[in-house]
Amino acid sequence: MTDPAPPTPQHHGLPPVDKVKLEKQIRGIYSALLILEAIVVLFVPATIRQMGPGLTWPRLTAIGVIVIALIALCAFIKKRWAYAAGWVLQISVIALGFWVWAMFILGAIFAGMWFFAGKFYRELKARPDYAPPPAQ
Repeated sequence: MTDPAPPTPQHHGLPPVDKVKLEKQIRGIYSALLILEAIVVLFVPATIRQMGPGLTWPRLTAIGVIVIALIALCAFIKKRWAYAAGWVLQISVIALGFWVWAMFILGAIFAGMWFFAGKFYRELKARPDYAPPPAQ
């Protein structure tokens, strides 16, 4: 008689977590969110000019810094501090709502997507068949 194979963990039909692929995919999700958010923020000056309190150099500079930071964070998304830095940028985008009220709503939507991307990543990392990828 042969011994039965050891039981494999069941994950409700989910395939095993590919560690390297998961890291690349989550970086892609975070980068896509940051780039889309930067594109949305680029429309803020036109909105301020048309219906807001007026486009001044300090406001334009603040918006430019936020856009550059959103794009620059894509390059550092592998770092441990990048997720927290993303939250700082989410809050700064929501704060643009004081100049254009629609940014309260759009910023909250992007913050929600940032939150759920992080939650999804943490849930996948918590699975028993996940092991961290080898250090590079």
